[in-house]
Amino acid sequence: MRLLIAIILFLATWSNAHAERATFKFLKTVSVAELNAMLSTERDHFLKNASPGLGYQLPPVSTASNDVDIYIVKYWSHSPDLGIQSRTMVSGILALPRIPNRTSIPLLSYQHGTAWGKYGVPSYAFKTSNPSGYEHYDDAYETRYIVALFAGNGHAVMAADYFGMADARSEEAYFIKRSTAQTSYDLYLDVRQYLRSKGVSSSRFLLGGWSQGGMNTSGLLELLESRGVSVDAAFTASSPSDTFPVFNAILFHPRARDASWINTLLAMTIFSCDRYMGPKGLAKATINPVYFQGFKAIYEHTGYPKGFFQLLSQWEGTPILNYLRPELRDPTSFANSAYGKCLAANEVFRQELKTPTQMFYGSNDEVVREKMGKLAAVYQEVLVSTPDSPSSNKITPILLTGADHRLTFISAAVQAKLWMDQLQ
Repeated sequence: MRLLIAIILFLATWSNAHAERATFKFLKTVSVAELNAMLSTERDHFLKNASPGLGYQLPPVSTASNDVDIYIVKYWSHSPDLGIQSRTMVSGILALPRIPNRTSIPLLSYQHGTAWGKYGVPSYAFKTSNPSGYEHYDDAYETRYIVALFAGNGHAVMAADYFGMADARSEEAYFIKRSTAQTSYDLYLDVRQYLRSKGVSSSRFLLGGWSQGGMNTSGLLELLESRGVSVDAAFTASSPSDTFPVFNAILFHPRARDASWINTLLAMTIFSCDRYMGPKGLAKATINPVYFQGFKAIYEHTGYPKGFFQLLSQWEGTPILNYLRPELRDPTSFANSAYGKCLAANEVFRQELKTPTQMFYGSNDEVVREKMGKLAAVYQEVLVSTPDSPSSNKITPILLTGADHRLTFISAAVQAKLWMDQLQ
């Protein structure tokens, strides 16, 4: 009984207690000129290997109108999948526009996509070095782009690193929706309290994310709405709303244009499922022993970037099914495996959403297929469909003709900002 009371008291005071111990450390001021370089020359570098399909049109270069202050945030979070004993310190950033009047500004929570390196995340996106010694700006470019686009035009931007990334001692929870949503939710509580202490209120609360971050955005939206937090608008780009059909398609119905690095997503999801959802030993029961140590190195981000790219080169041409144990190499056994069930449990589209949401997907995406891009919108229509009244479906799917994975991000961010600005 005492333990039960202690747990109830802990949960009741969680938001206030952990917020008091969050730290906001000023890192630097990024000038308009630097922000404009992120929106132009750095964008060109980011897109140097993009593969536009027929009909794609790259949006004009955006510009910033104000400098931005970057703060590194260290705060406490915990994994709902592991329980309150998993409480750990995580990190993220807060970007504040330098404008004459900040008493009421929009706040965007941005959820980043897949980072192959441990430091290719928001809290290192504006630092000049990281412990790996690798030039990481390309890995963390999406954060730099979003900050330049939104914070460079009067918005506050917050972005969590997630469990296991940057300097966190925890392990990565890749595609584990509840744990990842918790890191962004706890950062939101801390940022909201910090802004209030500085006399800043949020005129609108917005969400956005790309790729893995698109899924994490939907997972965060589910959590916020379940806690009664009002969100004004959200957008996702190349979001895999349900990871089970994504991996089922990759494994059993591969395409010639599937990304060559898609095997790394297997590695990170398998070990994340083992760590956060279990049962223990899931990874060994799933991975072909020939690839076990390589997959483990990818999940733990060891030897990045040299070792990472050596593995990809070494595995080039390997049929994707070969990474699984033989007994899982048919759809039925895969679906009924612990790994398949873990993937299915982390969908982010079955809760009826209240928030207007734009979901962008590209017709030439090498990772997220078109039907997956509009899955959430179609399913939401099934939830709300009635012959007696207009549809209340809050999701608008938007096809970006000819856009691959990175081009979908660039186009979606620009279009989503224009849409969100009109909501004022």
